[in-house]
Order: sequence, then C-alpha cells, then structure tokens
Amino acid sequence: MNTRLPVENADTVSLVCALLARFPELASIRAMPADGTVRLTFAVRQRLERAAQRAVAETIEDHVNGFVLLGGQTAATLQVECESERTMGFVHVTRDLESFSKDELEMLGALFLARFGDALVRSERAEDGFEEDEAAQDEAALYAIEALRDPTQSKNLVGFREEKRILVYFLKAQKKAKASARR
Repeated sequence: MNTRLPVENADTVSLVCALLARFPELASIRAMPADGTVRLTFAVRQRLERAAQRAVAETIEDHVNGFVLLGGQTAATLQVECESERTMGFVHVTRDLESFSKDELEMLGALFLARFGDALVRSERAEDGFEEDEAAQDEAALYAIEALRDPTQSKNLVGFREEKRILVYFLKAQKKAKASARR
C-alpha cells in the first residue's frame, strides 16, 4: 500500500512554507480548494474590542476591494472575522483564490504593520539563511499562490508557525477528519 502524497502536494507544502517565510506577519494560511478560498490569519498582541474589530474589518474590506478593483477584478469572496482573547487579537481574512494575489498579500501586510505597529505578531527571520534573496522569495510566493489555486488539490491545507518552525497539514474535506503533518 502506497501512503505517499502526490508530488504536487509535497511541492505545495514547500511553497506554502516559502509563503509563510516571505510574509512574517502571517500567523497562518488555510487553503480550501473545494471552496476556492484561502484564509489568512494575522495576530496582534492586544485585545480587539468590538469597535476596533468593526473598524479593522471595514478598513480591510475597503483596501482589498479598492486594490482588486484597480486590477480590473472584483472580489468574489471577502470576509473579515476578528477574535479577541485577554491579551491577543486575531484577524481572519478569507479571500477567493481567483482574484487573490501576492501583491494583495503585500498590501495587507503593510496595512497591518501600519495599523498595529509593534503589536503585530511577526515571525523572526530564520537563522538558517533560507532564501535571503527577496526576489527569490517573491517568486516562490507567486508559485505558492498558483499552487493553492490548482483545481486538482483535493485536500484543505493549513500552514502556521510554531516557535521558529513552519508546519503544514493537509486536511480531508470532512469536518472530523484527522490531519497528516508535513514539514
């Protein structure tokens, strides 16, 4: 019995790792190919009260809609959800993969950095010298987004940081499915 994942999935794992490495302000990425969406999570070291949540959501929606419109498209899916705990806030941005781009991700990262400054949780650069060349990182990010759009992908994918590591899991489409880890 062959239990190896297809090569495309292994490539996708590497590319998602590269995407998270390129964008240190991303706490996690969840790709849902069956829905044609991606969910980006940003974390901040502060509680987001309801008024702040509404303001952040409106700002993100305005910026994303304007950005996508400048590219001659419309956002088929744009949802912003906020969660808050005692000392942390999380902002989840769900986008359709068709109109989503690396440039939009750069814009979102800059928006979060401008709005939250030092409160934005950003990953430290890896000390292993991985992809010091920003042009190579940008190219890998472009390939990653294209890989997430791949219609042959049948499993949801979650990539996130844990300490200084990036972990990627493939999830079956069912809600109660177990995840298989890849690094």
